[in-house]
This record gives sequence, structure tokens and C-alpha cells, in this order.
Amino acid sequence: MKEALTQILLIVFSVVLGLYLSERIEDNKKKKESEELLATIKSELKDNIRLMEDWVPYHIEIKEKLDSLSKEPAFIQEFIESKYAFFQLFTRGSFMKTFPTDDAWDIAKSHPLIVNIDYDKLLILSRVYNHQENTFEPGFKMFDLLESKGVNSEQDAAINLELMANRMNELVAREVDVIYFYRKAAELLDLEKEEETGE
Repeated sequence: MKEALTQILLIVFSVVLGLYLSERIEDNKKKKESEELLATIKSELKDNIRLMEDWVPYHIEIKEKLDSLSKEPAFIQEFIESKYAFFQLFTRGSFMKTFPTDDAWDIAKSHPLIVNIDYDKLLILSRVYNHQENTFEPGFKMFDLLESKGVNSEQDAAINLELMANRMNELVAREVDVIYFYRKAAELLDLEKEEETGE
């Protein structure tokens, strides 16, 4: 009777230990996959920060030139003669070659393991990507206006240049905002520390 009871207890203990170890292994696996998911988002965020820090000073330069030129009769006349006079503002040959991405964030949002990522980190990431999504809207509106028919007609050229200057001002303000949120996220996610340690 004693032996049978001992065997039963050993079997129960083995089953419980097996279930516990299996659960721990599964938890560790989920934790590792969650960390990999967050690492992918961090990598995307670092790329976006570098990209914006490179392009924003250039956009500020365009904004300042456009603010000034949109009031100059000589430039207004050039614009009337050809709306493509506007492109002389782009000293880098284009307005912006690539835009920040959100692919890693989009994948992560629909991934079941996102629930294992710290809430504060998810909150700041959500804010960053929401700001990023709306950042370039004034720029797109500026180019829509530039491409519209009659944008550089004699009667509308000056006002349209002023409107485009306003759009450019709004764009730069939003870009400065998104860089602020990027930096807050970098601080919370320890991106600077990772840069230093080469992780």
C-alpha cells in the first residue's frame, strides 16, 4: 500500500513538474519572441530617427527660402512664367527621397505577442507612429496645389505661393513634433544605450 501511494505521488509530482516546466519553457519562448518583436520595432524606429534628423534641417532651409521668395516680385514672376521655378528650392535635387516606415509597427500591432510588451513602451510607440502617419500631410497638400491647374496664373500665383509657404511651415512644425516624440521613445526604449553598446 505504501509503495503504491509513493508511486502515485511520484507520478503526480512528475506530471505537475512536467506541466510546470512545459509552461516555463513556453513562457520563455513567448518572452524571447516578444523581445524579438520589440527589437524589430526599435530597429525601424532608429532608422526613422536617422532619416528625419537628416531631412528636417533641409526642409527648414526650404521653408525659410519659400517664406522669403513667396514675397519677392521677381520670384513670383518666375513662378508665373513656369510653375517649375518652384523646384529651384530643392537643392538636394528632390524634396525627400524616402519617408519613415511603419511596417514593423503594423506587423507588431496584429501579433498576439504584443500583449507581452510593456504598456508604457506600447503607448509611446503608438503616439510616435500616429504622429508619423500625419506628419507629411501638409507637404502632400502643398504638392497637390502645385500640380493643380492655374496655380501659377497671374492673378493666383502670389496667393498660391503664400499658401504653399504656409503648408511648408506646417510641415516643418509637424516634423519637429515627431522628432520630439522619436526622442522621447528613444529615451524610454534605451535606444541611445543600444547605439553605444552596438546592440
